[in-house]
Amino acid sequence: MITIRGMDELFNFYVSLGGKRKSTENGFLYIFPKHNSKVRFWGDLHGFSAADADFTYPHDTVFRSQFSQRYIGIGLSEQGKVEVYAQKNQSILFGESVNCFVFDSPIPFFMKVPGGQRLRFQGLYFQERFFAENNIPLYDSFWRDAKSTIHGTALHTPELASIYRRIEQCRLTGLAFDTWMKGVGMEAAGYLISLVQQLSSQPPVYLDENEIRAVEKAKVILQASLKHPPAVIDLCRKVGVNKNKLQKGFRLTEGKSVAEYVRTLRMERALDLLEDDTLSIQEVAEAVGYKDITYFSGTFNFYAVFRQTFGDTPAAIQKLLETK
Repeated sequence: MITIRGMDELFNFYVSLGGKRKSTENGFLYIFPKHNSKVRFWGDLHGFSAADADFTYPHDTVFRSQFSQRYIGIGLSEQGKVEVYAQKNQSILFGESVNCFVFDSPIPFFMKVPGGQRLRFQGLYFQERFFAENNIPLYDSFWRDAKSTIHGTALHTPELASIYRRIEQCRLTGLAFDTWMKGVGMEAAGYLISLVQQLSSQPPVYLDENEIRAVEKAKVILQASLKHPPAVIDLCRKVGVNKNKLQKGFRLTEGKSVAEYVRTLRMERALDLLEDDTLSIQEVAEAVGYKDITYFSGTFNFYAVFRQTFGDTPAAIQKLLETK
């Protein structure tokens, strides 16, 4: 299993396959002479970017991807199929069409690519930071609505496909290209937001500034106290909002209740710790706040929550993580 937590780790993986990086007039690419493959990038990889890939993986590969910020990827796939899942029983097969992936949670996802299969696709990628840096006022339920409407679906988006073609054909360079690319990203974001609003059956929901600050403060508190998180009522006192408003804020911004958010963070941390083969599963469970790891003692023991999250046992996932 290959773990990818950011673009640097992705590029290191390319290098491990013999990839050589070369600059282009308005971006860069990796070429893989042994595999007759290439991957090209344009734009800000931490904001709005585009990619063109023609790649053949030498053998069956499973990726574990876990990025620090939310993002949306629009893939224009021409050849090949990829299986993506957070849980094995909820996998999505991306094939030859316009596909969308919404990463809206810290929980990692897995991607399975068959060896020997040629993958040809283009993509547009919207990182959460792009919206913030360009003062695009996303309504607070946007990520929830995007996940429920366009994630895992084959889309009819000629406007976004056209934007990719314009990026591919652009001959501007340097500051001129960066400025143009930012404007194109704004245009693409407009189409994306409109698409989500059209497909969502629920009206946009907004939080006021106090609620936003309270929710963000609550997340920081929970992230720092995974082993012994405060009860919801105590958390409400710490951040200065009532229980209903706090739960509403978490559901809008994370798509989860406070308790579900804590479980997600614990499972994310458990997955990281399982990569350390010096720790037993008991030690991993205790490190993330579970005293009971047994199979039969209830719904919320470590094994039950882990299997519900990842579709397999900690031991099985640990074995996969050791296979790199």
